[in-house]
Amino acid sequence: MSKTSTRLLAVCATAAAVLATSVPATAATPPEATAAAYVFVNGTTSEALVAENLNLTAPHLSSGYTEAHRGWDVRLSDEAYNAGLPRQDFRAEAAHRETNASAIAGGFVSLVDREVRDVPFAVVKLGNRYYSCSVGQPFYTRDTEKPRLWMRQADGELHEIKGVLESWTSAMHVNSTNSPRIPTTVRVNRFTTTAELAAYPQFAKYADRTEAGGGGYELAITQHDTTYRILVGAAAASC
Repeated sequence: MSKTSTRLLAVCATAAAVLATSVPATAATPPEATAAAYVFVNGTTSEALVAENLNLTAPHLSSGYTEAHRGWDVRLSDEAYNAGLPRQDFRAEAAHRETNASAIAGGFVSLVDREVRDVPFAVVKLGNRYYSCSVGQPFYTRDTEKPRLWMRQADGELHEIKGVLESWTSAMHVNSTNSPRIPTTVRVNRFTTTAELAAYPQFAKYADRTEAGGGGYELAITQHDTTYRILVGAAAASC
């Protein structure tokens, strides 16, 4: 082989190396979607019902009285659990494919504390939130409904809270099966960004994505000096 041919091969090898190093190291994040029926957090324990490429929509969903909250049952339901309120099956659905993603969540959430008549100590109507995207297309969001809150009052019945969605009642302690009722404050925090949702591990991956949208509601329930948090009806999608 001539010296000229050797030099030519060396130049070509160097050019190939330069081209190889110019290729991006990682590809874009593929479309993803997540919907959460609920995520319960008490500071040390987390319990969740979350969907990815799954439809959890049902007339009734219930966490039951679990080790994480032995005094409360988180019920996601229609009026069968909330007598006299409008019918609305709970929705939690998420799906993603190669080029698009979508998530929807909404419905009623009832917090029941073993009251003998099964009257919840708090009921929240979440409305419906929908997030959808396709690669290279504008992001679509439908999240216009405002939440509504009902609290059990001294007469043992549910009464709607007007104005700021925060009020107090007496409820069983979250971790007890037979304790007397104690003062309990319930506040509804509305989330409208993926950054807010990212405080919960199930949605942390959406925090820094630019083509993403999401929202949901956080129920902050305070007894004594402790606040328990339940993320409900949350949905997020990214492309």
